[in-house]
Amino acid sequence: TTTVVDTTAPEAPTVNEITSEDTQVKGTAEPGSTVTVTFPDGTTATGTADDQGNYTVEIPSNVDLNGGEELVVTSKDKDGNTSEEATTTVVDTTAPEAPTVNEVTSEDTQVKGTAEPGSTVTVTFPDGTTATGTADEEGNYTVEIPSNVKLDGDETIRVVAEDKDGNTSSEVTTTVTDTTAPDAPTVEEVTSEDTQVKGT
Repeated sequence: TTTVVDTTAPEAPTVNEITSEDTQVKGTAEPGSTVTVTFPDGTTATGTADDQGNYTVEIPSNVDLNGGEELVVTSKDKDGNTSEEATTTVVDTTAPEAPTVNEVTSEDTQVKGTAEPGSTVTVTFPDGTTATGTADEEGNYTVEIPSNVKLDGDETIRVVAEDKDGNTSSEVTTTVTDTTAPDAPTVEEVTSEDTQVKGT
């Protein structure tokens, strides 16, 4: 008698969608096989497929996934045969941090601040008008204040950032500082008989 040796590699595992918020990699593989996930920095983590073929592999706490990274998943059966690689790309579902906004005065023509690099910054003015700009690789943004928007001071401006994957930050607000001098007053004629000075 002879015992047949298993030299057949398992089929490549399947991998469920992985987002930047996930703490586990899940999918299916040959029941009983050991599933290995390799992260972009070379870190690996393993799990075992149950008798239904479902596996769960914990993402190590030192692995930071922001979206766009490629993960490689393989399974190895009890006889040491390794499947072909399955790959998946992490989906970014993490909202950017709220942008910062520099002081805006009634004399300014731009709104400036910082936001996630590459994100689109939208400024909403009190009348509902919006204007946008893009944060550079350093995270600095500049948004032009439309010429039809009049800021006198004390108005509230709202600012949000949206990353390339459509995730939107929480909103920040800033109040416009009045730095505009009033018009010169007018003065009515004052005579040598007057006891008051009047005007507007």
